[in-house]
Amino acid sequence: MDDRPFSLQPRSAPQQGPRSIAEFIQRVNAQPGGFRALNWTDVRRELEASLNGGGDQDVDMTGDGSEADSENPETKDIAVARDEILRAIHQTHQTSMFALDFVSLLLSKENPAMAVSTLSPGLRDMVGIGTLGATMLNAPTPVAQSRVPDQKMVSIGKRLMDLNKAADTALATSKRLQREIGLETKYWSEVLGVGEGGWQTFRLPHEPQTLGVKFGFSNTAPEFKASGIAPLRRAEDGSVRLEHGIMGRGSKRIQVKILEKGVVVGKSSLPQPLPPDAPLQDRVKESRDTVFAQELWYEMNREARSDLDNIVRIEKRTATYDMDSTTSISLQLVTLGDEDETTEQQTGPQDAWANALSVILGLLLTNAHRANELKRSEPSLKKGSNPPYFILRPLIAYHKYNQSVQKCAEFLTALISVLRSAGVASSITMREKPLSPLSGSSSSSSSSSTTTTPASTSLATLLLKPPAVHFDLTITPASRLHILLKPTTLSGASYAVSMLPPIQQQNQPPNYTAINPLPVFCPAASEDYLHLPQLVTYLCEAVPCALAAAYFELAVTLPGRPRPAATTAAAASQDGSGDQEEGQQQKPREGEALWGMDVLGKGIVDLDTGGEYGVHFDIVRDGYHDGNNESPKGEKLELRVKADFVEPVVGEDEMVAGGEGSEVGGREGGKKVHREWRWPGTGETVGVIVKQVMSNGPGE
Repeated sequence: MDDRPFSLQPRSAPQQGPRSIAEFIQRVNAQPGGFRALNWTDVRRELEASLNGGGDQDVDMTGDGSEADSENPETKDIAVARDEILRAIHQTHQTSMFALDFVSLLLSKENPAMAVSTLSPGLRDMVGIGTLGATMLNAPTPVAQSRVPDQKMVSIGKRLMDLNKAADTALATSKRLQREIGLETKYWSEVLGVGEGGWQTFRLPHEPQTLGVKFGFSNTAPEFKASGIAPLRRAEDGSVRLEHGIMGRGSKRIQVKILEKGVVVGKSSLPQPLPPDAPLQDRVKESRDTVFAQELWYEMNREARSDLDNIVRIEKRTATYDMDSTTSISLQLVTLGDEDETTEQQTGPQDAWANALSVILGLLLTNAHRANELKRSEPSLKKGSNPPYFILRPLIAYHKYNQSVQKCAEFLTALISVLRSAGVASSITMREKPLSPLSGSSSSSSSSSTTTTPASTSLATLLLKPPAVHFDLTITPASRLHILLKPTTLSGASYAVSMLPPIQQQNQPPNYTAINPLPVFCPAASEDYLHLPQLVTYLCEAVPCALAAAYFELAVTLPGRPRPAATTAAAASQDGSGDQEEGQQQKPREGEALWGMDVLGKGIVDLDTGGEYGVHFDIVRDGYHDGNNESPKGEKLELRVKADFVEPVVGEDEMVAGGEGSEVGGREGGKKVHREWRWPGTGETVGVIVKQVMSNGPGE
């Protein structure tokens, strides 16, 4: 029997024209103008050209032919073409049905149940089922049967040869498999070590057959999302090859340098670059640190260019902040291993400070990531582009705030030193709120439960905002001030001034209540002072008022002088329009002075002469202001006391030594003297001088 395959496929029809109406319509529409441009003239011209052997010519479908040419009997009508297509379809269908009946009748002898379902009823009624079969007609000959053993031996030999070849192949495969197992074991041991180290491993979305590791940060900027993922591919020796594009240009770090007059006096330390055969966990950590340093540098540049363009300079690949005229801080993104070895080995006195700044920069970026996480957890907040992170601004705020605290303390110390040199019992106390521990807990006053503050929150609060500083200034025991320094973003500090209660003296009468005179004679502003010169101006006005009020108490208690109705300077100012009868009872005898506060509250004057005689206090500043609302430069403070009094001419010793004076005129029995004392510089105390001046009085 012939071994050629038996095929029942119908003979393919010749390719003549379009195969279907749809194809015909598609061809017509493809012509310029479609059916609208089709006319009998063009069709006839095309037929004539094809009959005459003119070849293919373009058909003019512009529609210029006449209607007479459209009735050509040789041109097939569309209906005729449709009938031909339907006739071909019907013929194909009949051929397919005949083939199906033939196969079904052939199978009806072997499997009648299955063949009956596809056999046509007409054929089954005509010939019945099982009437057609396929059997072998030619039986094996004796010659063919004699060759069977030889063919079996050949077959067995062939199988043995194939088995030997398969064994050799399996042996070679086993060796290759053993090597592959070793490589895979090494690869997966490193991958498992990375997973056990806390790094997240997963299949890459765009390469499901490849593992990847995530070492970036979930709350990082969108620009660095893809940089925190790298594929873990197997190298030729079985180790893991971390394919990180950024690491191809070297490991990066942020280096902080402290410069004084252009000379580096301190710089942050940098780690050594990893060797190529370093453990996988170290390489993953190195990639993470590089991505972190690049994001930190990117965010610092964004912040400097948007909000700090007048404070931080961006030059080439360096950001510089000038702390003062000689000291500056330089930030730079460097590649590990590119620096000079001699430069790396040099150390400076400010290395510890530079290392601390480098750590703080990283902590501020980590806090910005935490803020992004909290922002995304709030459904009510609008999602949009993130503003620049607070990284450089907290450091600048700390520096300017420390400058403000230091210069304020220097001025208050100088002021207290001047007052103490004059014998005034002045003092200053600086207080700063103690820092809460990082695992800080605060107990509620309404309940005994304790609320634990996370260490990250406590640390972020400390880094973003400096703690407030308090100064308690005691000018005199009665005149006391509280100065609160509040940190601001970029201007340093604002100063809030409030009054403190007086210190109660032990030698006062039982019913005596001390009152702070400053709210009456020199009240502080209700709003904060935004600059230190404003605070200094107020203090230089408040100190003379405090001294005048303190020595007014001494003046009204001198022997031979009647005590006014009010027992204190503040009460005397508030009760100036008191009872007339009481004032008449307290009127001094003729020839005696009645002391009172002057209009500005900076002195004690003789009310009987309209303020012609008395003592005046003043604080004089020299070289304080430089015109830019900055702190003192070459500050020199002086306490000056000016007195106008009558000095006896005959039989009287000199009252006071050390003062500068001039004779102005005189009253009967003495001469008027104007004198001035300055501290530091005068040997006597201001209390002794004021007491002697007040005791002498204007005289007659």
